[in-house]
Amino acid sequence: MRETGPLATDVHLIPLNGKTPGVTRVRLVLTKGYWRIDYIGLAVIDRLVEPTRILPSQVLRDSIPVPEAVEALRNRTSPLTTFPGDNYTFVYNLPDNYAGYELFLESRGYYLEWMRDEWLSEENPMRLAMMHRDPDQALRFLAPQFKSVEPQLESFFWSSRYAR
Repeated sequence: MRETGPLATDVHLIPLNGKTPGVTRVRLVLTKGYWRIDYIGLAVIDRLVEPTRILPSQVLRDSIPVPEAVEALRNRTSPLTTFPGDNYTFVYNLPDNYAGYELFLESRGYYLEWMRDEWLSEENPMRLAMMHRDPDQALRFLAPQFKSVEPQLESFFWSSRYAR
């Protein structure tokens, strides 16, 4: 399992060899750092579940219906492109017995709003090339600098939020 980003939340499912019944021991080894682990658990997967896909029935942009956005999302004809500060509301018609369901929101694409003006001042084309050419070496090279600012990263991120 590889993890290179501390800000995004992740859920990982790792299949374990279930040939040995009884107690299972799992060792979790992490690099030294400011990890935030919300949950670790073991689960038995005993059957295949087919999800029920529910597509949006309406999309609102700043409270105004956008039928072409519904069409794009339902038929995947083109991506729904948004910009920093855009405010979209997705409306779904859930089944009558929705309380018995678990909901999972699937999305495609990139969340580009994470780019902050404050971050652009630190652009470095050589380090970007290093990340593309040899990401493992680039991370080893950048680790000491990252370590020196890691305690302040989360507060810096949240204080740089985009707002209209």
